[in-house]
Amino acid sequence: MLESCLDQGAGLRLQMPQTGPRLAALVGHGDTDTELPLLWQLCDALGALGYRVAVLDASRGETLELPGLHGLLDGSLSADDDFDLLGQVPAAELSVFPARHGLAGLAKPDGALRADAGARLGRALHAYDIAILFGSADRLADWARHWAISPVLPAAPQKDSMLAAWRSLKTMVAVGVFPTLASVVTRPGMATAGMAQAARDNLARCASHWLGRDVDVLRVRAAPEGEPASAEVHRLALRLIEGAATLATVATPLAPSPDAAAFVRFDRSIRSH
Repeated sequence: MLESCLDQGAGLRLQMPQTGPRLAALVGHGDTDTELPLLWQLCDALGALGYRVAVLDASRGETLELPGLHGLLDGSLSADDDFDLLGQVPAAELSVFPARHGLAGLAKPDGALRADAGARLGRALHAYDIAILFGSADRLADWARHWAISPVLPAAPQKDSMLAAWRSLKTMVAVGVFPTLASVVTRPGMATAGMAQAARDNLARCASHWLGRDVDVLRVRAAPEGEPASAEVHRLALRLIEGAATLATVATPLAPSPDAAAFVRFDRSIRSH
């Protein structure tokens, strides 16, 4: 008598990644006055959609006191042990984990991701519906390329922020990753709106001329501190979800390649709240 796990469909089932948490990405380039408020408001918008959200801070290393992603991966930390490493949001409302060492442990010495990276990360994040990788373009580019993630790349309409965003964009495009660009306005006023429009036009023009890419730069007005996320932030949150990958929670040894086994792009239906 045949074992139930060895029927004719067993091979096909092994090739299909299992449902797991989604992995999205937000690129940071040092403009914390813009990036962190936007990150928290995106998390707020995702929470309003019913998602359990975790932030993996790729810029911070884990320690004995804050084991973060490394602890989630080796089982020494429970997903219920929330950390607020970025220091901006109460830990009870959002799980924020340092992740630099944990992410490094999922890669080979040459930087390529290990074949079981998706399964291990999916199991570590099983308590969440979506995790947002937050870090520099240099740190996120290979991860986004491997799992076909389209990150969100924010920029404020100031010169320094625009230049940093442009450098991040070039880093991403160089490895075949095309982020969603967001010109983020944090202050009201006609002058600010005019600067934001000029910034959007400039980014789009530079991308077309120097990178050969027509890009849509979204206008996003962040809500004042303490207020609910704006409608524009909610729309950006949907783009964040749309550009995310779904992590497999089990290994898929019969899949044709590690890249194909590591992720499956989710459908575009959004769970309502």
